Amino acid sequence: MLSLLLALALDWNQPQSIVDVAIARSPLIREADANLAAARARQSAAGTLPNPMLMGGQRDNALMIGASQTLVRRDRRDALERSAALDVERLEAEAQSRRAEVARDALVAYYEAAAAQSQIDAARELEMLAGTIGDAARIRYETGGGPQADIIRAALEQSNVKHEILMQRSAREKALSRLRALLGVTDVADFSLHHAHASAPAAAAVPETNPAAKAVQLEIARADEEIRLAKLAKKPDVDIEADYGYRRGDGQMVTLLGRIELPIRKKTIEPRISEAIAQRDAAQAKLDVLAQRLDEKLGVATAERDEAAEQVKLHVETLVPQAKLGFESALASYQSGRSGFDSVLMALQTFRALDVDYFDYVRRELVAQAEIDAIHGGAL
Repeated sequence: MLSLLLALALDWNQPQSIVDVAIARSPLIREADANLAAARARQSAAGTLPNPMLMGGQRDNALMIGASQTLVRRDRRDALERSAALDVERLEAEAQSRRAEVARDALVAYYEAAAAQSQIDAARELEMLAGTIGDAARIRYETGGGPQADIIRAALEQSNVKHEILMQRSAREKALSRLRALLGVTDVADFSLHHAHASAPAAAAVPETNPAAKAVQLEIARADEEIRLAKLAKKPDVDIEADYGYRRGDGQMVTLLGRIELPIRKKTIEPRISEAIAQRDAAQAKLDVLAQRLDEKLGVATAERDEAAEQVKLHVETLVPQAKLGFESALASYQSGRSGFDSVLMALQTFRALDVDYFDYVRRELVAQAEIDAIHGGAL
């Protein structure tokens, strides 16, 4: 039922709809949510006193009954509570980071499939134009104004366009395979690329609120609590035991005992402290590595996005219109016998390359923007 409802909610022409369904279906996010629920359950029990122990039996011909309770030091209980709370916060940040990653992966697959479909549509129009110059070459050949080789070259150009269509179909199917897996669907509606420039420039640095970085920072804070807990082993907890006994002839007996561990063996404490410090240092190094990776990814994605945006603008405003006018002019000149076949063929090839490249630059801009948004949203 859930799969059906999600499939019905899909709007193939709205990228946000794709993202919403991918997040709802993602097993990675379900795993993160389950881990978070487990951490919250652990937090509810952190820092509580252990259950008391009840004892009963016979000792030295006396009937005995008693109870004992371990009294955990307040500072140790506070450290356990803080550690559990930090673990919950860390897993919340990791869950947010995973959502950003799933959104990015879904958008990249969607944009790649949409770009391939748009290039296929453009190539089909160019295939018709190649047929037009083929007709013109046939007319000139039949009237004695051109060689038969022009007809063959026009047919070859049509075949080249078909070759490109086949390659784009393969690219589209590969992207759709990833998209189907992310969305959990088998049927995909037709959709093409709808371009929208990024509304604002990307930040020059990774934001401090990046959940992936926040998760590692919380891991460091939790490691600090583990160091505290390891040091608190030098201040052991106290066990209190109260017994009541009865022996014939001697009457009633009441015993009150206190037990405490003697932390005299440093081999049981110091290694634990050293381990906790090493884990904290490893988490700090992990944060530094993550910061480097995020800075690198953000810089590359920003440069890619900005270059692609400029290329899109150049193609829309100048290159594609000029190439189309050049082809139309070359075709008219060829049909009237004022120019040769090479000029119209070259004009068509130029127009074809620029028209197809336009959609590739749109894809690159949108994919780079998705990467930037993912970094700001918390993806690794």
